[in-house]
Amino acid sequence: MKVLNQKWSKTIRSLFTLVLVITLFSVSVPSKAAAADVTIGTQTFTETKILAEMYKALIEDRTDLSVDIKTDLAASSVVLRSIAQGEVDMGTLYSGEIFNGYFEIEDTKDRAAVLRQAQDGFDELYNLKWYDPLGFENTYTLAVRPEVAEQYGLSTMSDLKEHAGNMSIGVDTTWLERPADGYPAFTKEYGYTFASTSPMEISLVYQAVADKIVDVVLAYTTDPGLKEFNLVTLEDDKQFFPPFDASTVVKKELLAEYPELDETLSLLIGTIDADTMTDLNYQVDVNKMEPKNVALMYLVDQGLLDESKLPASVMNPDAPPLQKFGYYLTENASYLWNMTWVHIVMVLCGLGLALVIGIPLGIISARYQRTGRVIMFITNIIQVLPSLALLALLMVLVGLGNATVVVGLFLYSLNPVVRNTYVGLSEVNAGIKDAGKGMGMSPLQLLWKVEMPLSLPFLMAGLRVAAVIAIGVATLAPLIGGDGLGREIYAGLNQRHNIKILAGAIPAALLAILADIILGRLSNRFKVAKS
Repeated sequence: MKVLNQKWSKTIRSLFTLVLVITLFSVSVPSKAAAADVTIGTQTFTETKILAEMYKALIEDRTDLSVDIKTDLAASSVVLRSIAQGEVDMGTLYSGEIFNGYFEIEDTKDRAAVLRQAQDGFDELYNLKWYDPLGFENTYTLAVRPEVAEQYGLSTMSDLKEHAGNMSIGVDTTWLERPADGYPAFTKEYGYTFASTSPMEISLVYQAVADKIVDVVLAYTTDPGLKEFNLVTLEDDKQFFPPFDASTVVKKELLAEYPELDETLSLLIGTIDADTMTDLNYQVDVNKMEPKNVALMYLVDQGLLDESKLPASVMNPDAPPLQKFGYYLTENASYLWNMTWVHIVMVLCGLGLALVIGIPLGIISARYQRTGRVIMFITNIIQVLPSLALLALLMVLVGLGNATVVVGLFLYSLNPVVRNTYVGLSEVNAGIKDAGKGMGMSPLQLLWKVEMPLSLPFLMAGLRVAAVIAIGVATLAPLIGGDGLGREIYAGLNQRHNIKILAGAIPAALLAILADIILGRLSNRFKVAKS
């Protein structure tokens, strides 16, 4: 029993140290976004990221304010929700957003009338300043491969009516549900439906139609994929799609706090036409340049930024691949480290909660069989929920941001901790427990000095599994407004940028491997003989 107590004391000290470290991390390491004066939110598609980098450069060059960019918010509605919840302060939105049921509107397709309603409605509803347009419209269109257009004689969207029943269409992840300008309204207006619909990230639809996975795609009119894959756009002959003029949208509280922002944010109004925006997008999506570098080059070309602000990768565009990789790591080192750090903090906080709550639940499950069956059933249900679905539910219930991600990681880590605590306690030899009772131990003493030390290898195995799962699930954080290495992964996927994907995926994989090794060694160190 003395050996058991020594082992258990070491374990308690180790677990206490772990919880202390988690607590210190959670309170002393705020994310970069939280420390910035201004946070800009972007959607998943490229042009919003380029524009965000332009404003970041202009704001930091012309004011004393610091700026963070929160990328890959799933849709414009998520950007608006993030603004309302204080997660971001500004972003790029499109006038046609008014057709998504935020408030009552006048049913019109007139560009000036739509813009006026966006400016007035979102001012009243969200207290936002909706600036005049940047100069380009990015609305929806349908596009097909040239041979498909020639085969069926397609030039307008009405021409699809005789053929859509045998065709598949690739669309972005929100269009199927959009009430006013989405698929249901489109089918009603044009009088046909497609044989199948495939929702996906907008950056992937062009490759999908080029690879003949789908026949038709819903495209954005400024997307470089139209040019890259030589797609034919079909005329919206019934003028179904509303105007989508791009504007910068900012919280009025932010402008009141920093009035110098207004002049800076007005610099780009009316200066970027559709051809220019398409070309900027092309440089990122096709030429694989960084949104930041494209934005800086544009500002220098327009005389809005000094050339000395350009990074080395821009000044040396023909550098060999390895050198380009070095440039990327060097120029983004602070950002990559910050995202790795935030990723670790979120995982540790989720695991810490799972330990604090899961171990007592495991003990209760081992002591009271009926209650245990209920606890196991609930944690099993949570565990089998798809991680993306669980995070989406939490976003609706809790809101956006890293705190929601931590709750999700806690829930996903709970089952391994509870189950392995339960199994460990159940596996304790009855003879050993009887010996403890014979020595006059109370139930609490028996649990603390005998059962828990003997079940420790099982608990450590559960923690080991939970840690690896949590590190993987945390990469989904950007989909609900969180940070971490998933930011880099999703940015790379959206831009088809392999370096960015690897910059996020490799550290995440290494974290999982490192956690498995460390917890495996701790498990071996804390093993206690059962005899």
